[in-house]
Amino acid sequence: VPSLQLAMKIAGSLYLIWLAVKIGRSGPPNLDVSMARPNSFFGGAGIQWMNPKGWAMGLGAAASFAALADGPLRLALLLGAVFGLAAAFSLSLWCVAGTLLARLLKTERQWRALNIALGLLLAASILQMWRPT
Repeated sequence: VPSLQLAMKIAGSLYLIWLAVKIGRSGPPNLDVSMARPNSFFGGAGIQWMNPKGWAMGLGAAASFAALADGPLRLALLLGAVFGLAAAFSLSLWCVAGTLLARLLKTERQWRALNIALGLLLAASILQMWRPT
């Protein structure tokens, strides 16, 4: 449905702009603050239902790859396996990159420059969504 697609593009763009501004305005990580109580596994899993990027990716993948599976159970298993492997790889990569960056970035100015650059890159990625196909 074209109007639904447009609405999702607008909502997604607004969310990504908000996120880019939050990232760009943030400073260095505050490692002195401890969490009152760490999130539990089920608490973390429960909050995933509120992730708009996850919904967009999951719905898009299910629609795109539905023809590859013989039924909903096989589609769920296929997508679960693919997303699980992709998540394990990408999260490992992000953890290594974060550890290396934390060793390199020593000053608040360096962290702010990185956050501004990442915010601008995220904002620039929105343009790809609006390119005519």
